[in-house]
Amino acid sequence: MPFKRQLKLIRGKRVRSTLIASVIACAGLRCDAAPEDAFFAQLKSPEPDVRIAAVRELQTSLDPRIPEAMLSLLADEGNSIRRLAARAIGSRWWQIPKEKVPQFLTALRRNENSNFADERNIVARAIGLLTRDYTSTMFACSANKRWVIYERHGLPCLIDTKTDTEELLGWPRDETSGLELFLPAIGNEALNELVSWHPDKKAVSLSILQSRRATTVWIWQHRFGLRKLQRSALIKLLHPKGVIEEPNPITAEIKGWKGDELHVSVGWGRDGNSAVVAWDLSKNSWRIVSRNESVAD
Repeated sequence: MPFKRQLKLIRGKRVRSTLIASVIACAGLRCDAAPEDAFFAQLKSPEPDVRIAAVRELQTSLDPRIPEAMLSLLADEGNSIRRLAARAIGSRWWQIPKEKVPQFLTALRRNENSNFADERNIVARAIGLLTRDYTSTMFACSANKRWVIYERHGLPCLIDTKTDTEELLGWPRDETSGLELFLPAIGNEALNELVSWHPDKKAVSLSILQSRRATTVWIWQHRFGLRKLQRSALIKLLHPKGVIEEPNPITAEIKGWKGDELHVSVGWGRDGNSAVVAWDLSKNSWRIVSRNESVAD
């Protein structure tokens, strides 16, 4: 899958240990066994590195055995394994039968007071998803409470509470646009200022990492879908020649909503060039609000 390949690029050195662990696990399985079977076998390994490699591989699978398999790992000695297990359980809230939810909640709540902030955050995310309680800072709700944003697969995930369904925004990723990583995914952080719902309308702005140095903003609006603030569009808007000297990234940061406009702070160039641009929900277009450019650029 393209998404799994993208994850392997991000994980870097973890890939090698995962592949080695797969070979070890496969040695005890039939050659024609499903790939997931090898990873399920690894979950019981006495080696922490093997267990965590297996959990990471299963993160992108929709195998219905995953929630039950992750349950025991919530008591694992390793913080990263416990966190990933809680993430896997929460992401599959729709796979867990209602009669089994109390069992999962009991196990999750044992880790609510973990010494690790990232684990506490992901546990809160899992509990919120299983109970449909989105008051945690791991979620961002629209004004009418119908729409909920949370982070999944490193992307913004949109829940429609009316239909109890969800949509992974920006999936599949555009491989020409860089990482396309939802900023709260870095460090398993709370959403806070990285997501901003319009106070009245069904629209939300999202902070996205494009590369190690460049950020951008996405906007989702009900009935209009997702719009990405593309680097090319910003260059065309901000520079009369349509060129910005490389290797200088463009950074974009949400400032907030003013009426029907989303204001975004943009910076670029070596000399601290900056501007504020605004997306108009009614006109579906960008405009420059203010700018501060050096003569050199």
